[in-house]
Amino acid sequence: MLFLSPLALFGLAAALVPPLLHLFQRREPPVVEFPAVRYLRETQRDAQRTVRLQHLLLMLLRMLGVVLIALAAARPVVPGGLGARHAPTALVVVFDHSLSSGAVQGGTRVRDDLAARARETLREAQAGDAVWLIGADGIARRGTPAELIELVSALQPDARRLDLDAAVRQAARLIATSGFARGEVHVLSDLQASALGDGSGESGVVPFVRTEGTTPVSRLPDSSLAGLSILIYHPAGDPPPNLGVTSARPWPSLWLPGHGAVRATIGGTAAAGAASGAIALTVGGRPGSRALAVPGGDVELGAPALTPGWHTGVVSVPPDELRADDARPIAVRVVAPTVVSAGADLGTFATEALGVLAAAGRVRLGGTADVRFGAAPSGAARAIVLPPGDASALGAANRALGAAGVPWRFGTRLEREDSVAAPTVPELAGVRVRARYRLEPVGSEASGDVLARAGGDAWLVRHGRVVLLGSRLVPDETTLPVSGAFVPFVSALVNRIARGESGVIETPPGGAITLPDRVSAMVVGDSLVALRAGEVVVAPAAPGVYALRAGPDTVAMLVVAGDARESDLRRAASAPLAARWVRARIEVTDTPAGYAARRFRGAGRSELTGWLLLAALIVLVAESLLAAGGFARLAGFRRPVSAFSL
Repeated sequence: MLFLSPLALFGLAAALVPPLLHLFQRREPPVVEFPAVRYLRETQRDAQRTVRLQHLLLMLLRMLGVVLIALAAARPVVPGGLGARHAPTALVVVFDHSLSSGAVQGGTRVRDDLAARARETLREAQAGDAVWLIGADGIARRGTPAELIELVSALQPDARRLDLDAAVRQAARLIATSGFARGEVHVLSDLQASALGDGSGESGVVPFVRTEGTTPVSRLPDSSLAGLSILIYHPAGDPPPNLGVTSARPWPSLWLPGHGAVRATIGGTAAAGAASGAIALTVGGRPGSRALAVPGGDVELGAPALTPGWHTGVVSVPPDELRADDARPIAVRVVAPTVVSAGADLGTFATEALGVLAAAGRVRLGGTADVRFGAAPSGAARAIVLPPGDASALGAANRALGAAGVPWRFGTRLEREDSVAAPTVPELAGVRVRARYRLEPVGSEASGDVLARAGGDAWLVRHGRVVLLGSRLVPDETTLPVSGAFVPFVSALVNRIARGESGVIETPPGGAITLPDRVSAMVVGDSLVALRAGEVVVAPAAPGVYALRAGPDTVAMLVVAGDARESDLRRAASAPLAARWVRARIEVTDTPAGYAARRFRGAGRSELTGWLLLAALIVLVAESLLAAGGFARLAGFRRPVSAFSL
């Protein structure tokens, strides 16, 4: 039995008042000897036994009345397993078994605690209820309580991130369209502050493979949260301290033999007094450098010397209460320096960048060129084509592209500043374009050709052996030449992009990606999944490194890594919840007893308060009758006139 107001149980101490009053009110009358009284002694003994029994019953009834009233004030609740019933209800259980639920708190995994609460609720659900389960994959699954109990038991911490705000809003839509008069949303979560999303109500999380018979939450009709009953359970106590690798990226994105590093960041919730954490790099099966990193800060780890080819590795920190974020996968391409020839109209900045790369051994100048930089496409060599400095030469440049079979042309010139978006070219992060030619496709555009966009228009395009840039590499047209990323970008341009390789694509589990050109398959485990270049696909749910193939060649690596926000275990406060779900009835509890007492409370009679008050009333009526002598009359006794009343 559970109590909603357990402090009222202190009222049970009042049950001691009746016996104390009985003890204090006992009086011994004076003894006066009358000769005739000796004939009444036998009758007196029988009468005294009756009076003592009556007094004892009066005391017990008064004590029982006090106990019943105190228990009623404590509002006891009978769990469903003991026979409590509720009206038919639409119930949505939001089970947050995302990556952070693998943290160990108080000797128990958070996921195991949440799963135990979910099973309790599903066992209490009745045949007439409509029950859904929303997990970390963002899919609402409807089933019988037994089916969903089995599903909950099978779900383990998942690297896909659940947006709690989106899940609650979709649960509201499910209830609104269920046809049930009553509905409840139960949120079972560690309640990370960062898991409340941006308020858009859409999580954008989709599984790699959809299960038959499931409904994508994002396709359900909209509905209001007004009057919705939301019951939130999270583990008691503060979340454990945690350090995790929140980002790890090779720098530069393309390595040459003996050159390369990884830039990594440690995040999470640091323990009191913990100022830094150890971080280590392993790549190609060989250890790299180690360092200490301050949570929230960046560190650069030197890599071991590697041979040309694709290599995978991890950046790791020592294990703690959340193991899932202690290691983050990486992939890197190591290549031999490319032989480059510079065009006459390349420009001073790009020419000097090639000189710096040549001095560092990252490119070679002279000889038979592998890549012609800043020249029109011709012959078998690969070409990087820039817009001509003289607008009158634009027609000739477009005719050369057509002769080479490239379905792209330099179009209208735009004089405006836009940011560059290039998911597969990290060196372009933060770069802005001040002037450019819009790159226009001839016929239908192949999305796999576009490597970077500026203001929504194609700005960096690769088709076959030809790479096109929409701007010249001068400060008047782009911020690249005056940024620290310029030399690494030129290196990536001639060593990787011009060679037809797409490098490393990083995405969270279940994230949507656009496949680069030439990709025909992805290696998943021991099998190949057929794909088409340019199509949008959903990444696998399991973190790791997946090779993207073009025939037998690996042209890119897909790195699937957990969301960095999962490492921050700080819990949301009640105020943001109320502000997020306005007009909903929100209850938050961190104890299993409190959660059990509140579920289905609005759907039927599960409290015993009324029954206890009724029992207390019956007891008090019986006490009154007994005090008035009703017991003696029922027992066939009549109080005798004794010497004590004379």
